[in-house]
Amino acid sequence: MTGAFFPYLMVALWLVLAVAIVYLFGRLQRLESKRDSLTSLYLDQQQQQISALQRDVARLQSKFDHQATGDVGLSPYNQAIEMIRQGLTASEVASRCGISRSEAELIVSLYRNSPTS
Repeated sequence: MTGAFFPYLMVALWLVLAVAIVYLFGRLQRLESKRDSLTSLYLDQQQQQISALQRDVARLQSKFDHQATGDVGLSPYNQAIEMIRQGLTASEVASRCGISRSEAELIVSLYRNSPTS
């Protein structure tokens, strides 16, 4: 009787093993998917930080260039007014002068179409 039971036991063990393998494979797939999404999120954050650093470097380079060319006496706001009068956009002026975009937009509203320009 023990010999007749052995094949059934082997089949049951193989089935349990197959179910465990399928479960673990599915779990592995979910973990890999989660890892991929987290990696993508991390890369996006890194790209945003790199872009911010590039903007900072460009702003500092612009400040350095202005100082090197003798624009030291002009305040960033005077420079911004001149740039606005030349037709530059608020975002361009903000990045070149090192002022906030809202400050640049205020200068645009004051000086873009003023009769004194």
